[in-house]
Amino acid sequence: MIIRKTLMTLAAASMMVPALASAGETAPQAGAFTVKTTTDYRVKEAVKSFKSGDFTRSIAYSQKAIEEGLSTKREAIAFSNLCAALAASGDMNAATEACDTALELRPDYAPAVDNKAALTVMLAQK
Repeated sequence: MIIRKTLMTLAAASMMVPALASAGETAPQAGAFTVKTTTDYRVKEAVKSFKSGDFTRSIAYSQKAIEEGLSTKREAIAFSNLCAALAASGDMNAATEACDTALELRPDYAPAVDNKAALTVMLAQK
């Protein structure tokens, strides 16, 4: 139930994320985040999109992977990647939710811990 509510909130928030001028344009803060892939093609596409600077597409693929179902381990990876893409696109509130969900699923998942720390630093600098 928590996952479904989080997804609905994140889906609504991502509709408000401004698109970047071009797919190759990366936000300066994107390098502070860690994204990881799995064997799931949707997660792979999310990571590929993130690395190319297409955060809107990365968000969409991460959400699709989560909505269509993953193991708990892979779901935590997808939420951590979603956190990174949302933060890089400037949606800090939704990014915080995604990071928190990743950590609820896997409290010891290092990339989610790292992404939460990077997000906390970014928020403190604003």
